[in-house]
Amino acid sequence: MGVDFYACNNCGDTFPDCGDFTGCECGTRWCCDECAETEGYRHEEDGYTPPGSEWEQETSCNFCRNEDFEDYDLLTFAIGKLGLSREDLIKLYTENNQ
Repeated sequence: MGVDFYACNNCGDTFPDCGDFTGCECGTRWCCDECAETEGYRHEEDGYTPPGSEWEQETSCNFCRNEDFEDYDLLTFAIGKLGLSREDLIKLYTENNQ
């Protein structure tokens, strides 16, 4: 059995899975309760049923409630809406930062 290390979803600090950390049942993890609460983590008294799911979670956060999204997902969405490819975006970025 090994130790896995994760990056806090809020502050980016690294923490091991064998120590104290806070995690939502959706799989999102944070280094501490303060970081988790910043991203809407909470214990659900009546349970929370994620969209498209048949089971209730005892915890939820902004991500599993679809109130917030990862930067990568937002960037991918924005690039598509702008009609750009990744290569186009790199070219624009390079041209504007020289």
